[in-house]
Amino acid sequence: MRRNIYDVLKSGSIDLQREYSRLYELFYCTTINVGFSSDTIEGLIETSFDQLNKALIGRCVSLDDFNETYGYSYDIKPDDFDVDYFVGFAEYVINFTYAIWRSQEFIDRKFISRVIENTLECMEDIGYVPLEKEGITIFVKKDAGADSVAEIVEKELAYSVLEYNHYTLKGELQRKKSILKAMADDIEPQRKELNHINKNFASDLFQLLNKFIRHDTSKNDQINRLTKDELEEIYDDIYQMWLLAKLMLDNLTRKDRISVLIDYINQEVKE
Repeated sequence: MRRNIYDVLKSGSIDLQREYSRLYELFYCTTINVGFSSDTIEGLIETSFDQLNKALIGRCVSLDDFNETYGYSYDIKPDDFDVDYFVGFAEYVINFTYAIWRSQEFIDRKFISRVIENTLECMEDIGYVPLEKEGITIFVKKDAGADSVAEIVEKELAYSVLEYNHYTLKGELQRKKSILKAMADDIEPQRKELNHINKNFASDLFQLLNKFIRHDTSKNDQINRLTKDELEEIYDDIYQMWLLAKLMLDNLTRKDRISVLIDYINQEVKE
């Protein structure tokens, strides 16, 4: 049985609760110089809320309004603490700290840099990387396959490929299906190429894409009998298969070059 990632981290060298306490202290409790006055990062957000990035705050008129609208509430010693709680807090801290950096001219930038660096380094230590779009940063789990594929597809799709691993998408089947639909559309023109590489794999992948993602499933009794958890597992399998397919297709570009190299190094040396 797989262990919870929080238990794995606790048993290793990373004390996630301590890291959380450090970030909490820096964000909510430590005062910094701002011109001729001082305040905490949270306090600065409160007093300059209307100057912050509109992509972040939307139509909210205060930090309390923002927290209430989007359900943000962080305690110094939360009862339900886990990895997702920590990731959510790290995203909250990094986005508002960036916003303060951009909006405040006379501020202790050394301290602000420390908060940003601490957050990024901690997330890297637990296997998460930042993903930025339109001035908003989220953290997603590192995935070698996803990272590699993101480098070879269009920018908009690349973001979605990485976003699929975001913790808030767990259980969000409609959003996952929407991402998989974009992935299906992307790979459709390469169907013949993939079929030449691995016919059985290609057949399985496109059957799953067509039956679960691209076509109306409302009249399929077998699919309708699946539980939400079973359906999400299938979506996740499709996602991983798509990643593998894209890497297999990308390998075609180097196949001939590698074949020539293999032939060359296996030739007997002639005197």
